Amino acid sequence: MQAFLAVIAVVFMFGCTTVEVSEDGKATKKSMSALGYDFGPPKRNDGIYKIYIPRIGCQAREPHLQMEVTNLIIDEFTKEQSYYVVPRVKEADGQLNVVITKVGMSPVRYIDKSQSKQAQGVPVEFRVVVYANVEMFNRKTKKVEWKLNQLTGRYIFNTTREFPFQVARREAIIQACGDLSREIVDNSVERWD
Repeated sequence: MQAFLAVIAVVFMFGCTTVEVSEDGKATKKSMSALGYDFGPPKRNDGIYKIYIPRIGCQAREPHLQMEVTNLIIDEFTKEQSYYVVPRVKEADGQLNVVITKVGMSPVRYIDKSQSKQAQGVPVEFRVVVYANVEMFNRKTKKVEWKLNQLTGRYIFNTTREFPFQVARREAIIQACGDLSREIVDNSVERWD
């Protein structure tokens, strides 16, 4: 009797996992439930479960940014697991199009009198902001499901003698793009419109 109750308790605690399989044997959807509650990706009204993410566009004058940011976005979607990222467009239900429109930088902290009278007013800390336009295209209905303009990613950095300005700036842009990729995933998964 105790063994039976232990099995029942395990089922209630850990739930049941179901996997839907297509005719060719590939898993299409995986879900888990316990006590009547479903866990995992939400049910989507748009029918998009698999997405293709092409190389992003970049209107900013930053060299070699496209592939790094594309990989950051794919990594974030892979970690989040609400969408299944596929390598070919023909396998996808949706396509996520991203265009970086601008990379801005502004100083946020300066040297003051107490630090150095000669260098007073020289910036020592900067904020990098990366702006992007993002849209989700439904490949089944051939319509844009949603579009967000001027989504931003931010990062604050400071320079040192060991980490010169150009190197620190480039690393800050990549970090801001990492923040942007998290914003893209959050806005893709948690649609409130």
